[in-house]
Amino acid sequence: MKILLGIDEAGRGPVLGPLVMAGAMIDDEKKLENLGIKDSKLLLPQKRQEIYQKLIKLVKYKIIILKPEEIDAALKSQNLNLNWLEAQTSAKIINELKPKRAIIDCPSNNVESYHEYLKKIVKTKTELILEHKAESHLIVAAASILAKVTRDKEVEKIKKQIKI
Repeated sequence: MKILLGIDEAGRGPVLGPLVMAGAMIDDEKKLENLGIKDSKLLLPQKRQEIYQKLIKLVKYKIIILKPEEIDAALKSQNLNLNWLEAQTSAKIINELKPKRAIIDCPSNNVESYHEYLKKIVKTKTELILEHKAESHLIVAAASILAKVTRDKEVEKIKKQIKI
């Protein structure tokens, strides 16, 4: 039974490309210890790709790509902002994977408010742990790598389309 889920994103700030959120779930975080996992921003692209290939065989995962149009709509909405959009996306991942515990890299300075909002939309009995810079947890760093590699692939597609 898969019990521990980590959630992180890639592409929150850039002008080009999507925001990618990923959840990685495993029954024993120790299985990740020898893969060289750390926050995706600290790894070279080739190393991220190597670890990504190992991760997709080892963890159960869910990746959601939020297109720029979805992000723009959230930013223009009265009832939504980028933090709430991320919370809703995290809830989708949690509701689908149904972990016992989820460690989420919280994008908001107001962790308590974000936690309350997330609790309302998560439909499972998952223990929610929210932290800033949660990539110190291997499972969150694994999710970070899944998100970053996926986002990099999406940006490469865009570059080819616009011939950069």
